[in-house]
Amino acid sequence: VELAVQLGPDLKPVVAAVALDLTARDIQAEAKRQGHPWCLSKSFAGSCPMGPRFLTAGIDLQALELSIEVNGAARQHSSTELMIFPVAQIVAYLTQRFPLAPGDWVLTGTPAGVERLSPGDTVAASLRQLGGDGGALSEAAWRVVAGPEIDLDAWRHPDPWVAS
Repeated sequence: VELAVQLGPDLKPVVAAVALDLTARDIQAEAKRQGHPWCLSKSFAGSCPMGPRFLTAGIDLQALELSIEVNGAARQHSSTELMIFPVAQIVAYLTQRFPLAPGDWVLTGTPAGVERLSPGDTVAASLRQLGGDGGALSEAAWRVVAGPEIDLDAWRHPDPWVAS
């Protein structure tokens, strides 16, 4: 479970949501074994479901509670105040290194407790203000249908660093 922020015209967060940044670990392991980029394991249809969006004006992004339940059991529960790098610092770092644009989304990292999801699992994630009235700013539930299928053997490209 992660806090996702959408950048506005000044490349500052203007919208946020709860999100899942899923990784197909089997594809990741095989891609590594074959020497392929393992970004393929994070770039499949449905790899980043997000909850409802909310405006960040007046919201302290470093005072949010993140939680996720899988099949009704608590899996992750933490706060953005415990993040190693604040949201503003993450965004500033990225904008110095990548061509980000208004409308781009940035996921800010996940707390401890990441575990495997399986087909049939029900996942419920929420994002709430710490010390607030308990109402969720963003919450969503998903059902895991099946894992992605990516043919790594068919994914071949010339080495961009070798002169022809």
